[in-house]
Amino acid sequence: MKNFNLKYGSGKIAVSIPEKDLIGVLSGRHMEPIPDPPNVIFAALKEPINCPPLSKIVKKGEKVAIVVSDYTRATKADVFLPILVNHLNELGIPDENIFIVFATGTHPPHTREKQEKIVGSEIASRIKMYDHECKDESQLIDLGTTSRGTPVKVNKKVYEADRKILTGSITYHYFAGFGGGRKSVLPGICGYESIQTNHRLSMNPKSTTAALDDNPLSLDMEEAAQLFKPDFILNTVLNENKELCGVFAGDLIAAHRAGCQFINEYAMVRIEQKADLIVASSGGGGMDINYVQSHKAMENAHFALKDGGVMILLAEASEGFPSEMYEKYIKFGSGEAIHKELDQRFTIPGHTVFATFWKSEKYKIIWVTKLPKDIVKSMKITPADSFAEAYSIAEKWLPANPKTYVMPVAYTTFPVVS
Repeated sequence: MKNFNLKYGSGKIAVSIPEKDLIGVLSGRHMEPIPDPPNVIFAALKEPINCPPLSKIVKKGEKVAIVVSDYTRATKADVFLPILVNHLNELGIPDENIFIVFATGTHPPHTREKQEKIVGSEIASRIKMYDHECKDESQLIDLGTTSRGTPVKVNKKVYEADRKILTGSITYHYFAGFGGGRKSVLPGICGYESIQTNHRLSMNPKSTTAALDDNPLSLDMEEAAQLFKPDFILNTVLNENKELCGVFAGDLIAAHRAGCQFINEYAMVRIEQKADLIVASSGGGGMDINYVQSHKAMENAHFALKDGGVMILLAEASEGFPSEMYEKYIKFGSGEAIHKELDQRFTIPGHTVFATFWKSEKYKIIWVTKLPKDIVKSMKITPADSFAEAYSIAEKWLPANPKTYVMPVAYTTFPVVS
């Protein structure tokens, strides 16, 4: 037997797999944190990707808008913003000519305390800060329509600034392909109708993890962001411990793509075959804290699983669901029924539940979790209290000597068939 101790919440679960069945352990390389973040950030500003440096872009006395991710995205803004703002000061842009708008998308507004936590106390005391409000039409300006029919209404205050800088972080995203880059504009500072129209493209099978060039939703976002005409972006890449590992500054598309490639070099794992069984741990800690985070591990793991195969997911989800909306969609009972509802009234919680049903109706999923068993069963997933129980259930569905992968940190590992 091959033995593993896989992370689960704040603890671990012992897992044993017959050695003859194990075809691989799928795990990306750990991204080491940058030893000297200030110097790396400053270097990225001075030598940006496919774009002139800020010294060649901004002019003395101009008004500069900085778009910053909201509280749902870890970016290390408190680390890079002082460096960025001080650099703008050196270029003749005083603090009073700089303002921050939080890219809240459809998320609720921040308290002042949350804003300060995102940007750090120094920047909060120096720079004016505003939340974007997607449903306030008076705050929006119409930039036209994308080729896919998305109306592009963006934050007027940011658009009318002399210079526009987008900041954010790049991660895998299960329908946008990757976070960061163009997402600071759409959905970040767009109107509600713009966001809903764009996000309906998530129902297209090509709108999936790590896909950019043929991902209709991501391409629509890029088109909207180009209509917005940002002058510069500064994106970060963090590891599973939220440590700064990469900084990518410059052109909207080129700098973002460089960051995406950086992630792929660490997280993308090439496989030659798909498995009958995958045992996937989300990775514990914050990576399985609730249903949404746990689903990200489920999403990544399914790429290495044969149609009709079995997945054992180890993801505690101790905090349950982020809102009651998720349980509302679970009650629809099938992927088809949720799809019909989302065609009329699209929501992100609805799409996450739809994506869960899409997998649970295609594969046999057994979930070791603290979510209520009746709710897990309602998602067409089999709940289990232990790995031993889960494996016993799986054996009833599996062939003899099932080809098996183990994924110790499925949250940050992306399998691709070569």
